[in-house]
Amino acid sequence: MLSDEVKLISDVMNNTKVFNSRGEEIPVSTLVQITQALDYKTIIGGKDGEYIPLILNPNVKDHEKLTREIRGLVREDNFMDVTFTGSLFSSKALVKELILVLCISILLLYFILASQFELLLQPFIVLLEIPIDIAGALFMLYLFNGTINIMSMIGIIVMSGIIINDSILKIDTINHLKWEGNSLMDAIRIGGTRRLKPIIMTSLTTILALTPFFFGTDMGSQLQIPLALTVIDGMAIGTLVSLYFIPLAYYFIYKSKDKGK
Repeated sequence: MLSDEVKLISDVMNNTKVFNSRGEEIPVSTLVQITQALDYKTIIGGKDGEYIPLILNPNVKDHEKLTREIRGLVREDNFMDVTFTGSLFSSKALVKELILVLCISILLLYFILASQFELLLQPFIVLLEIPIDIAGALFMLYLFNGTINIMSMIGIIVMSGIIINDSILKIDTINHLKWEGNSLMDAIRIGGTRRLKPIIMTSLTTILALTPFFFGTDMGSQLQIPLALTVIDGMAIGTLVSLYFIPLAYYFIYKSKDKGK
């Protein structure tokens, strides 16, 4: 049965005694020192240990600056650490992972093209299209008040994989025409003529297939708009790059060799 009497901690420690190995009574106060400190009233235990949840609703746009300031304040306390959770931080982490996936894909694509063309220079001509298309897609995304999120990054990766096929086939066609004995200018002209309709048809079918997303009012369509916007803009710019820039780059790289023959 518990006693209702309230005792001071100092009295409890002075009146409580323990026995040592020789059977002598020793007051607990000689073994334990009382210190006062301020601490939190409640903490929550989770799978990663104890933590103190804190919900912030700051009216600031620069969240990175705010997180740095909070980390700096917490770093001053050696007994605490801080972590940030939420859709914003998870989306940023996923975007970084998608950027890494894009870089690895470009690297693998270079090795595949190098083995296909049996040259180390021609893959660079094809890969020049990717940064141009990505820059154009991001610029159009900025003009339409879009943001770089998961869907827009997926759209950029999909667009890069689709549009680069046109340049690959165009350079491959020009190479075959040169091997047949055509001059550099004739190979570029004939190759451009042969690949004109397939390039335009590929771009138009992709663009027209994604256009209905802009007219949808449901939640699914709204979520797909960044993906559709990046793919459509990238395909439109990539079509011009495949038709004009890639043959021009090919010509300037190989014109000196063609003159020497």
